[in-house]
Amino acid sequence: MNERAHLSPYRWVIELLLLLLLTVQSLTWLAPAPILDEIKKGLGISLGSAGLIISIIALCIGIFSILGAVVIEKLGALRCLQIGVWLMALSEIASGFAGSFSMLLVCRVLEGVGFGMVIAPPGSLTMEWFGESEWPYINMINFAFAYVGLTAVFRITPTLFAAVNSSWQSVLFYYGIATAGVAVLWTILGRQGTRAPVATEVENQVATGSALVEVMKMRNVLLIAIGLFGGMWVFQLYTAFLPQFLRGFRGMSLAEASLLTQVLPLTGFFAVLGGGFGTALTGLRKPFTWPIAIFTLVGCIGAIELRNPTWIGLSLVLVGIGSAGSLVAIVTLMMELPNMNPTRIGAALGFVWAVGYFGAFLSPVLGGKLAASIGLRQVMLGFLVFQVLPTVALYLLPETGPGRAGVEKAAERAAQPAVEPVKSA
Repeated sequence: MNERAHLSPYRWVIELLLLLLLTVQSLTWLAPAPILDEIKKGLGISLGSAGLIISIIALCIGIFSILGAVVIEKLGALRCLQIGVWLMALSEIASGFAGSFSMLLVCRVLEGVGFGMVIAPPGSLTMEWFGESEWPYINMINFAFAYVGLTAVFRITPTLFAAVNSSWQSVLFYYGIATAGVAVLWTILGRQGTRAPVATEVENQVATGSALVEVMKMRNVLLIAIGLFGGMWVFQLYTAFLPQFLRGFRGMSLAEASLLTQVLPLTGFFAVLGGGFGTALTGLRKPFTWPIAIFTLVGCIGAIELRNPTWIGLSLVLVGIGSAGSLVAIVTLMMELPNMNPTRIGAALGFVWAVGYFGAFLSPVLGGKLAASIGLRQVMLGFLVFQVLPTVALYLLPETGPGRAGVEKAAERAAQPAVEPVKSA
């Protein structure tokens, strides 16, 4: 089936709204990370409880991204997204008035519910509004702006913290106001796209039923979920505790630790661009999946073992490449799997991110508790065993890109035995 002949120009308004959403998502989730020590002291809590402030959102995302997939089936991607972004905004604003650990935790839980509901709709809206040839580029831009939000967290938060008289409540409040502004824009300008059929929908039709059940039976979707579980386990641990590690073990200030940590998401931004252009221009997906995951393993070891700030920064560059460089290829590959359509991709994304964020929840909680007995350094090195999962799982995925035909032909030619020329008598 050919790609849609006519694409609405309004899709670029939708894309702009998606970029704003993805930016404030990161702000909402990791806002406490650079000032985690100040929150810990202000509330009189342990490092494990402080880690829970961040990781509880990951747990809620893991649970409620499944809910989001169900809501997409019933109400559509747009309504699911609008509900989620408003819940994120109002909960983050309420966090600015939290005077106790329990109140702050409730607010973070509600933020996590909202975050979970908006995790799948961007993929569905991309399939609804854009043509197949545009998917790699749109996925690339979307993931890049998610890393813009991550970078902004570590660059803006220390400055904002100082500007509001060292009040962590005020920092969270203003981030909530920014998210509310995005929620207003989605309420006014958001539109549901058309559900036109796509090429990947015509092969190997599955039985009609729940989209969530259907995608959970797909082997390749399960492999992606396993890969995200391991990768996000490691990524969340390091984004949550690396500033604390640099301050406690390397004697850095809040500003220095935040400045160095932001190398990770900043590199991720460029890695997304590199991976996106690579997979789009070559027409291949797999070369930008499992090989990239190896960079994270090497970079994390260097970030903990090396003492020179320059070498730590270079190590974090590798982590950023490894954690972000494969995202465009993974999501595009999933969109190109047989039987995928906007509803199923929403369910598939909801499922794989649920599994991934469950790993992101467990790692800081377990890491914070284990650090109290065996030390933070040992935990951050030991948990790197989970980085093996994305390398193996993504290796087992099939190639789905349009460039696979050339690769298959080259492999067939290489497999054919050489024919020696017949010598004349």
